[in-house]
Amino acid sequence: MGGKGRIAKQLSNVMLGIAPDRGRYIEPFVGGGGMAAQMGKHFNEAHYSDAHPDLILMWQAVIEEGWTPPTDVSEDRWRELKAAEPSPERGFVGTGGSFGGRWFSSYARGGYNADGTPRNHQAESARAVLRDAAAMQAKTETTVTCRDALTLDVQPGDVVYCDPPYQGTAVYSAGLDHEAFWKAAQDWAEAGATVFVSEYNAPPGWYPVWEQELRQSMAQGTQKRGMAVERLFMWGGADELAAAA
Repeated sequence: MGGKGRIAKQLSNVMLGIAPDRGRYIEPFVGGGGMAAQMGKHFNEAHYSDAHPDLILMWQAVIEEGWTPPTDVSEDRWRELKAAEPSPERGFVGTGGSFGGRWFSSYARGGYNADGTPRNHQAESARAVLRDAAAMQAKTETTVTCRDALTLDVQPGDVVYCDPPYQGTAVYSAGLDHEAFWKAAQDWAEAGATVFVSEYNAPPGWYPVWEQELRQSMAQGTQKRGMAVERLFMWGGADELAAAA
């Protein structure tokens, strides 16, 4: 939910055009891995993390152990995993096997391929995970950890991309202290890191270096999805905005 797959290439081009260093890339909200697959391969080190234990177990299993996600998940198995303990399979099925990638919201079903055959949503998701994992581990030093973004050790020269749960969108955003996050991101930038944040809006001092109107993927509750302006922000980025224009 809220993945950047459809705009990952655009965002990566903007960030790579601005970022002065190719040493360490850090992504503390790795989610479905769409941005990680585009960005990490350009750096000497790539460090991915997320506070979602099941999701990280999935990425660790795929990247570190060569695990292959299932391509045929029954609705009964989906329901079993919904109530199960954290595991790589649960991390995959909870998103890749659920409608719209929303964590165990409803079982993904329906639709047809171009040749008229029924879609296999789980198989499509498994292929995407394996494709992105291959790109994410393209560098010699790659780590995947489960941790709170606010505990990151960000150093001067690091390039950090944050795609946090957007404030006010779905219940997923309730677990993040947004004020503390923005303060931490500002501290990283002021200490010498190049920090990018995807959001619809940002506090004073953050400037958009890219924006585009897109259909929302994370409407609140039963609210219908509408159009919203997706933005990529930098702290104090007025000069970078002019350079990227």
